[in-house]
Order: sequence, then structure tokens, then C-alpha cells
Amino acid sequence: MSRVVVRVYEAVITVLSSFLAVSSFFSTSLYRAISGWVVDLLRSLNVVTASTQSITRYAPIMLSTLVFLVVVYDYAVGKPESMIDIYEINLVLIAPELLSHSRLNWLNLIEKAGVVEPTRGPAYVFLTGVVVLVGYISLLFTARARETYAELESRGVGPVQLGRVFLQQSQVSVALALASALVSSIFFLALPGVKAVLHPLVAGVEYSYLVLGAAAAAVICVGVAVYFTEQGEKGAG
Repeated sequence: MSRVVVRVYEAVITVLSSFLAVSSFFSTSLYRAISGWVVDLLRSLNVVTASTQSITRYAPIMLSTLVFLVVVYDYAVGKPESMIDIYEINLVLIAPELLSHSRLNWLNLIEKAGVVEPTRGPAYVFLTGVVVLVGYISLLFTARARETYAELESRGVGPVQLGRVFLQQSQVSVALALASALVSSIFFLALPGVKAVLHPLVAGVEYSYLVLGAAAAAVICVGVAVYFTEQGEKGAG
């Protein structure tokens, strides 16, 4: 896996994840609601033209072009920070569709619950999320591999050893990304069975959302504590 092959892989995964993220956003009821609000606003200002009526046609093109330019720039820079930017853009774009499948609709607080409603099946949403996740992990680690390559090259390490290190790091990055996708897919496929088992146990518990939320928060806190403990030990070492 040479540097050229890695860059080609990064380009493919960047374009694919960004395309799916943009498609996800344009498929949401939130985008349709925003388009309707903009049209109503322009009409209230007596700005009723052919361009106003065609806003739903041209807005996706303009937004897609903007996202494409930003993503291409971040890809060309190729630094870990730039790769994180690509992930954050894609995450923002898919967030409305992810929230539409959530039982906790936060827009109820402003009495706009119907703004975020699912328009596609969970399989499509899951596929988009997995591709974005795989893209984030692989892009981040391959970018760090390039930084390691440049650092070792500045120290005078030979090209053969550099190629070997870069090859190993790139293979580990891609393998880690694919393993994450596999684990996520297993959980997704197992969810119906797990739900069938847990639902009778949780149904009789009062404030079940609160209980499950507290348990999830505790698990997250333990995970974060373990992570920072390990990072502290590495820093001390």
C-alpha cells in the first residue's frame, strides 16, 4: 500500500462519505421545513420571483458545492485537523436524520416536534453513519501516518524503512476502520433481538428512560476516566 494508493483510498472514502452525508441532509424533513420557511419569508417580503419558487431546486446545488469545496480543501491539506473537519461537517449533515429516528425528540421543547421526522428506513441511516465513521477513523490515522513519515524522514531514516513503517500504519488504520464498521454492523443486526429480550424487563420500570440514561452516563464516565488514566500513564512513561 504505497502513499499514492493511500491518497486514492482517502479520496474515495472522502467523496463517498460526504456524498452520503449531503444526501442524508437533503432527505430530511428538517431541510424541507427550512425550505418552506425561507419561501414563506420571501413571500411575506413580497419577494415572489421565479428564483423564489425554484429555491428547492438550486439550494441543494449551492450547499453541495460549498461542502464539496471545503472537503476538497481539507483533503488537499491532509493534516489530522483537516480530516477531523471533514468528519465534523459530515456529522452535522447526518445529525438531523439520526435524531429523526430517536425516541427523544428535543424539538418538543419548542413545540416543533414534527420538524424532524424519519423519511428513510433505519438501514439507509445506518449505512450512512457507518461510512462516515469508517471515513473518520481511516482518514485520521492515515493523516497521522503521513506526519510520522515526514518526521522520520526529517531525522534521516532510509526510504525502505520509511515505506515499511508507513505501510504498517496504513494497514492498521484501514483494518481498525473496517473492524469498527463490522462491530457496528453486528450491534445493528443484534438490536431487534436485544430489544425483544430487554423490553419486557424495562417496560415495568418507572422512568425507564431516566434509569437507562443514568446507566449509560455512568458507563461513559468510566470509559472517559479509564482513557485519561491511560493517557496520563503514557505521558508519565
